[in-house]
Amino acid sequence: MKFKLLVLALFLSHFTYSQSVKDSLLKKDIVSLVEKMEFMYGYDQTLREYTIYKTFDKSETNRIENLRDSLKMEEISSRQFESEDVKRLIWKKYINPMDAERTERMIEITKKYVFPRVKRIREYYKKDFIDPEFNPLIIFVHSPKEYWKELKELMLNEYKQERINQCQYGYLLWHFTGRKSLQPMLDNGYEMVTENGRTRLKSTCD
Repeated sequence: MKFKLLVLALFLSHFTYSQSVKDSLLKKDIVSLVEKMEFMYGYDQTLREYTIYKTFDKSETNRIENLRDSLKMEEISSRQFESEDVKRLIWKKYINPMDAERTERMIEITKKYVFPRVKRIREYYKKDFIDPEFNPLIIFVHSPKEYWKELKELMLNEYKQERINQCQYGYLLWHFTGRKSLQPMLDNGYEMVTENGRTRLKSTCD
């Protein structure tokens, strides 16, 4: 029994020390790290929005996104590419390859600092984000299929260590399983609710 307690104490001591080291690293590197992740996030969102709205003007995309559903669909429809070749080119040359690069970079960041969720970033970074919706989680939500197995293991560990919450884990798992079913989310902090005659997915996490 004493031996087991000693092993447990050593494990907890090592875990606490390891976490402390990663916290110190994050604090030291936080400014450059946030700037890099903001760039990755901005590139990710801007190119994807361009394939839908055919504009780089954020105020314009925000205007469209705030329209009623029927008007939004009408606006998006009017902005469709006349040539699907252009859209395919954007995905092939500018989105998919960079999704892979960003995923690899975020895996490196997670292993070095643990996953930098916004709440954790805010412990050390007090400036406003360039984009108020900035969230590094989105980079993993757009990760290519070849990374899913590794990411399942990596982010399960982050969840077990309480570095991401249950809903964040469920959202990631939904993507890592091919987005074929909402069950990974429903099993991890989400529920279906009906409001004003419409059914939607709702997070139960803080």
